[in-house]
Amino acid sequence: MNIGIVSLGCAKNQVDLEEILAYLKANGFETVSDPALADIILVNTCGFIESAKKESIDAILEMVSYKKPVVVTGCLATRYLQELKKEIPEVALWIPLEDYPSFGEKFQTLIKDRKLKGQIDPTKRLFISPKREAYLRISDGCNNFCTFCAIPYIRGRFKSVPLDTLKTELGDLENTGVKALTVISQDTSMYGRDIHSSLTDLVKEIVKHPGFDFVKLMYLYPDEVTPELIDLYSHNNNITPYFDLPVQHFSDHVLKRMGRRGTKQDIIDLISAFRKKVPDSIIRTTVMVGFPGETDEDFEELLKMIQVVKFDHLGCFMYCPEEGTASYKFTDQVPSAIKKKRYNAVMKEQKKISYELNKERIGKEYKCLITGYNPTDFTYDCICNIYAPDDIDGKLRLYSKNPLNPGDLVKAKIVNALVYDLEGEVSEIIRKA
Repeated sequence: MNIGIVSLGCAKNQVDLEEILAYLKANGFETVSDPALADIILVNTCGFIESAKKESIDAILEMVSYKKPVVVTGCLATRYLQELKKEIPEVALWIPLEDYPSFGEKFQTLIKDRKLKGQIDPTKRLFISPKREAYLRISDGCNNFCTFCAIPYIRGRFKSVPLDTLKTELGDLENTGVKALTVISQDTSMYGRDIHSSLTDLVKEIVKHPGFDFVKLMYLYPDEVTPELIDLYSHNNNITPYFDLPVQHFSDHVLKRMGRRGTKQDIIDLISAFRKKVPDSIIRTTVMVGFPGETDEDFEELLKMIQVVKFDHLGCFMYCPEEGTASYKFTDQVPSAIKKKRYNAVMKEQKKISYELNKERIGKEYKCLITGYNPTDFTYDCICNIYAPDDIDGKLRLYSKNPLNPGDLVKAKIVNALVYDLEGEVSEIIRKA
């Protein structure tokens, strides 16, 4: 029996789906990308922000048009379960996050030709990431309750994955040939505090696996990053000095209203510590403009600090009121036109910063893992220290005099800088695939 898959949302959602797919495969199902070839279609949804909700609903409506049984999982199915059941009765089965432990029992109602066995196993996944790349999800849920964010209401309270479970996963990932590991969570820096452990303890376990060429930490809540973690990076070359620190803002007034802990100075001190102690640190962030009550002075403070800090990569979001969150009821909402103006100003500034930093990288050499070839321009795609694995920051494209294969590990020298992307020439083949 064929299962058609539509995967939406973030990397954490992807890990959920990979666990579901491993369970289905263990029970004899095959996955197909063409819904027309499917016997059942599974849509894994996102319900985080308005645009994601619309994308999920559009995908569901498109899939039900195939006149096959449609199963909907993920955050949207959790956040709006009862409303969606009424609005889209054509869906055969809704499985919210809290029902994943009984996924087999739910799914069994659609299956007549076999008896499903077992449960979803968090250590077993059918990867949909590109070969040699994988996410390691180390926790779920969130305790921060930022006033703009619905995640705690969808995913629940923070819960770390047991360290022994992650040790098993790390061994399996290394044995299956994963070379680029991206550590993810709703709040990665909180890891272990509910199970008498820490993110530093976990990173110490990760570095015991030399098969990983790249290890990147995403979603580090700034005030939870410990000096011990920074020191670990400063003394260990086996972990990638790439840090995702979503600061959201620099105005203490706005940070407080957002429900963020720490101050502007705390953020500045943390970034300074990374750059002082961890050579060649790459620091990416996200900021939000147009949060309720953000004044012109607040925004100017944000823009000034972006100019001062000079993040290697920066993403900007315009505030979107999310029902169920505290800020949804704030009365001092910022007009859309002002949000857009501020967004454009931030991105214009970051564009200049990114280009300046990229020009400074010309002549430097970086370790790169080849992931593919582009016959149109004769370049190779790769994973390196500079960018996130999903190309959200930009790309490094490589030229090589000798043919390369996916999985080759090379050293490359940067020869050209674009606004967000870089171009390099392979100077050495470190390891063949």
